[in-house]
Amino acid sequence: METRQHWIIVASREHALRGVGDGYVMANHGKRSPLARMSPGDGILIYSPTTTYPHGEPLRAIVIVGEVTGAEPEPSTVIVGGFRRAASLREIEPLPLGEIREHLPVSRIRFGFFELSPVDAEAIWALVGHREP
Repeated sequence: METRQHWIIVASREHALRGVGDGYVMANHGKRSPLARMSPGDGILIYSPTTTYPHGEPLRAIVIVGEVTGAEPEPSTVIVGGFRRAASLREIEPLPLGEIREHLPVSRIRFGFFELSPVDAEAIWALVGHREP
């Protein structure tokens, strides 16, 4: 039996919100390889260091959550040559880094995309459950 994986995607809140209405996620400026690592049903937590890219106000919080719904990455309509993956997403009240720091490996945020351990994912999802937009 496959286990559900949980992914952190790092993007400005503004960029991440583009995918909420259209039902998709992008990672690392449209790269295909991060999206190809995902599977339908995997959890997605979008961490936004800023409100907008590149010079937005600091935010440092998880702002969007959801799960992968698409079977494969598909060409993006936003970034020429880029890719996206279908996902069911919802905006939440920002979950600040200060509340999740012990469960979010901050040294990995700079990579823009990474898998979260099952224990850390469970702890963060428990906090997400109490947040509405």
